[in-house]
Amino acid sequence: MNSPYFSGFFSGLKPDTRLTVSEWADQKRMLPAKATKEAGRWRTSRTPYLKEIMDCLSPSSPVEQVVFMKGAKVGGTECGNNWLGYVIDRTIYQGKAGT
Repeated sequence: MNSPYFSGFFSGLKPDTRLTVSEWADQKRMLPAKATKEAGRWRTSRTPYLKEIMDCLSPSSPVEQVVFMKGAKVGGTECGNNWLGYVIDRTIYQGKAGT
């Protein structure tokens, strides 16, 4: 059966990979040269204090509310960008691409 309905139904039955936000960022996030001194692939190991915050933003986390109190220039915006990228990639994009 080559019906798009069946293929969509069966692709929805596939188990969701349980990537955390930090794992997603390590695998897929690229930092542009215009925005940072260290352009290239995002490495959570460079900002280990953000790992727990990003992982608490993951759907698999039991945490219901995240409060992030921080100083200036400690990666808060990039942490938020990683979370937004994760949400876009894992929900909107994958739903349309069928992957």
